[in-house]
Amino acid sequence: MVWEWFMIALGWGSVAAFLVIALSKITRVTAQPLNIRWEVYPVPHETPTRREYGGSYMEEVDWAATALRPSRLPGLLEIAKEVVYLKRVREFNKYGLWAISLAMHWGLYLGMLTLALLVLESLLKLALPFTPLVAGGAFALGAVGALALIAKRVTNAELGLYTVPADLFNLGWIAALFILGIVGGLLDPSLAGYRAYIASVLTFTPTPVPLIVAAHFLALELFLIYMPFTKIIHYIGKYFTFEQTLWDDAFKTQNSAADKQVQRQLGYAVTWGAPHIVPGKTWLEQAQLTATEDAKK
Repeated sequence: MVWEWFMIALGWGSVAAFLVIALSKITRVTAQPLNIRWEVYPVPHETPTRREYGGSYMEEVDWAATALRPSRLPGLLEIAKEVVYLKRVREFNKYGLWAISLAMHWGLYLGMLTLALLVLESLLKLALPFTPLVAGGAFALGAVGALALIAKRVTNAELGLYTVPADLFNLGWIAALFILGIVGGLLDPSLAGYRAYIASVLTFTPTPVPLIVAAHFLALELFLIYMPFTKIIHYIGKYFTFEQTLWDDAFKTQNSAADKQVQRQLGYAVTWGAPHIVPGKTWLEQAQLTATEDAKK
């Protein structure tokens, strides 16, 4: 009984911990100073014609006087391409990572869908015939993808330069989750034990479940708490990287929120030193000093 109550508490606690930590991360990201804009064209919010050759609204006469109202839909569609089939990984597939990375990601997507279906089944007290198929696909794809990524990082000397022990640990944990799912699916093909555990969490009703099911959920819930502290949470940063750094070409108007933030940042003090840096000066003073020195050359 104590163990069952612990698993119920961990089920709710892991979700709450994930949400709190993830929201904290988002808050911290949005509070960071403005990034240096890349302004690499084409940008998705431009017109289709300009997107073809990398054009900009700044080509228009009196563009600064025209209110820019870009559509967010093309940008969201571009991000969706990253999520669905890892568009940039495919385009820059130097190490042959795209297919196996796609397999692992789709294993995660289908795994989340499996959880959603199990929650729905538990609430409606029914068993959908296709849920085990979705779960099987998730576990198989995820295990193959995660194990293959580990093998790639271990065997490719150049890729190994970008690999730290934490990367292998994270991939190993993800692979273990999928392997536990495969074993759990073989021992419990109908997923009755999984459904029973989720129902116990939702209704606060202690219910004994098979050991493999308990082990699988224990590993999953601990991972849910651990994940926001790692680079696996990178998906939160994708939107900010694309919208506020890569694609941001908005004209900064006087007294706008962006203008006021730039003015605040120009007042930051330089706290580090180098041959071309004078500690103690503000960012603006340092930039002016550097420009003056360059003019003397």
